[in-house]
Amino acid sequence: MTLFACVRNVALAAFIVGCPALVRANVGDDLGQLRGHYGSAKNMGGQMLFQHDGYSICVYFDGSHAAMEVFVRDGSKKDKTDITQDDIDLILAAEGVGQTWNPVQTSSGRKTWLRADGKMIARLSVDDKSSEKTLMIMVNAK
Repeated sequence: MTLFACVRNVALAAFIVGCPALVRANVGDDLGQLRGHYGSAKNMGGQMLFQHDGYSICVYFDGSHAAMEVFVRDGSKKDKTDITQDDIDLILAAEGVGQTWNPVQTSSGRKTWLRADGKMIARLSVDDKSSEKTLMIMVNAK
């Protein structure tokens, strides 16, 4: 393991210990669990919008459980205006439930990851006009 990888892993562990609310919220949680982790939410007609730790997190439901979470930086933290690779790594680790995420080649060229158990997929989208990045994590329908 390189020194960089070792330092990154220590930083990730420190983040996870320091930010337990982000770590415990997962796709599959019910609304009560999500509110417990992210705080209050706005009902947006079938989905819920949370503001948490510099993110707007839109959660879509399949029945009573979260089926997809969409992360976008909300501008509330001046030093965090866009999603970085470090942010992606931390969010995926939090959503991984102990599983690793593996990069997947797609025809669209979008950065995509599949959780090792095959149950979840994550995709990074970049808006062509604004360059705003959006990270979507959802149940893998395949």
